[in-house]
Amino acid sequence: MNRRVIVSALALGLAACGGAAPGTTWKKAGADDATIASDTALCRASAQQQASRLYPHTASNPAMSGAGMIAAQQQANTDRTSAELEMFNDCMQGKGYTR
Repeated sequence: MNRRVIVSALALGLAACGGAAPGTTWKKAGADDATIASDTALCRASAQQQASRLYPHTASNPAMSGAGMIAAQQQANTDRTSAELEMFNDCMQGKGYTR
């Protein structure tokens, strides 16, 4: 149970970063801070929805052992976070932003 909480917290923390490395910002010619914040929020929400559809938070499988369920959940969280990051970056680049 503790592992699940830790993994979930890490996944949420990574997702909250919005895909940018520390100190890295998205830039677009002519875009003010409000526009960048709005586009970032839209891309983040879209990426989260898409990643959750691809890698849903599923209920545990009773046929699996406890360790097997934890491993499967950790892999799903990793896959979801990676997909979300890629989708966020693609969305921002699609809107004309660069880092």
